[in-house]
Amino acid sequence: MTVLLLANVGNRDVWVDKHAPIPGEVNPHWNKGASRRALGKAIAENWAACRPHVRLPIIGKAADHIRQQVGQIDQVILISSDQSGQEGVADHHLAQDTCELAPVVERLLVEGHGLAPGAVTHWRARDNPADYGHMRAFFRERLSALRETYPDATCYLEVSGGTPAMTSMLLTVGAELFGLDAHPLYVSEHEERPFLLDIGRRLVAESLTETIRANLNIYAYHAAANTVRDNVDILHDYIPAKTLLAALEHAQQRRNFNFADAWAAAGQAADAHWRICLFSFAADTENPPRNVLLRECIFNTKLAYETKTLFDFVVRVFQFVEGVWRYLALQLGVQFEHNGKPNEDGKELAKAWQQSHEALVDRLTQQDVRLEPVNRFVLKRLVEELAGDDLYQEPQDLLKKLTPIGDLRNRVVHQYHRITLELLRDTYYPKKRDLKRHPPEDAVDIIRAMEAVWSSATGEPFPDETPYRAINQLCREMLTLKDPTEMAKPTPPPEDP
Repeated sequence: MTVLLLANVGNRDVWVDKHAPIPGEVNPHWNKGASRRALGKAIAENWAACRPHVRLPIIGKAADHIRQQVGQIDQVILISSDQSGQEGVADHHLAQDTCELAPVVERLLVEGHGLAPGAVTHWRARDNPADYGHMRAFFRERLSALRETYPDATCYLEVSGGTPAMTSMLLTVGAELFGLDAHPLYVSEHEERPFLLDIGRRLVAESLTETIRANLNIYAYHAAANTVRDNVDILHDYIPAKTLLAALEHAQQRRNFNFADAWAAAGQAADAHWRICLFSFAADTENPPRNVLLRECIFNTKLAYETKTLFDFVVRVFQFVEGVWRYLALQLGVQFEHNGKPNEDGKELAKAWQQSHEALVDRLTQQDVRLEPVNRFVLKRLVEELAGDDLYQEPQDLLKKLTPIGDLRNRVVHQYHRITLELLRDTYYPKKRDLKRHPPEDAVDIIRAMEAVWSSATGEPFPDETPYRAINQLCREMLTLKDPTEMAKPTPPPEDP
């Protein structure tokens, strides 16, 4: 492993005591505005005598810390300012350039901080070191080349010295190009140890959360969950990652109608506050009754429409139509069985029920209705006979209009027929005069019809929003990055209303 240390050389990076054998006007101890060019030259010219009187209060601490933590530094890169090649630069700005201090810093690193001779490199920023644009271009060019030379290096960024532009651009460009291999250090003259800023990890965490948000926008819960699962060690410093994963897995299993696992996933939310929020709309997934299953079918149809996964759209309509016919049949007292045992989803009419409704069974048989196996057509005829002309008339009428949409399932499954919004619209509005009044986007009317069927059949108003919108909102709230110190504090549960 290659370990790099990059450090801007600022005018506080070489400390000189009052006894240093150099002219007083170039010693910052006596003259705070002393020329750093002149200071560097004066120390270099009288090195042996000056050596006991100078030290590195910032870069030296950074180098010692890194060597203690990882055992090595393979290369130090010192970045200094040198505007001598620019025209029109005022003398007082030239005087504060740090290019003459960099060689002093190098000698002190080698002689006092364990750096190998030849392990220190100098970079000179020759444009205005206070200009953010120039410094960004400088660091992008230099750090890009450095990253190519050392693709697997661990890079420490000492960001205490230099101008604000040099500091911020070393920090942001370094973190961007080196990612998790970048470890920004802030060193105070008054503290014994540097502070690890870890901006690189935060930038990676921000990128990951943006990916997760994009997945939420298209309800791609499986992809979002994989992103969290694969990067939980990074994310958990900034967001409640394990609780977020529980919410995503709940949503994915819910979309799959795997309600047992969806309920179990909600219970895996580690944080009490978020767990209560998740259970507020997950409660229906614990042993959901048939009306809830039908409602979930509509929710999934809505998602299919929003994401334009139209194959799934027609399959869900098919599922809903058959499901409502069976729901109505059960409401009217029809009994089903499977292998001789009562089963609401059975493909056979219960023998006892047939015996108690012998006249109805005979009438349907005479109409060439084959009662077994029970399918959509059988369920429809049973409901029509038992409900009469008044009961459930509205859902029956709408179901008959939805049936052709469900029948598209057979075309796409068996004939590989393409599905478009135009096909859905044309199937739902078969008359030519309707086609002129309804653009293809009016296929959404199919969903409105499903909602009306559900409300009429169950006697309940259909919810304004899908639970997936609530799940997405909850996940987005969890994706707000926090400081790692805040993440360490437990989140109190919400107070009882």
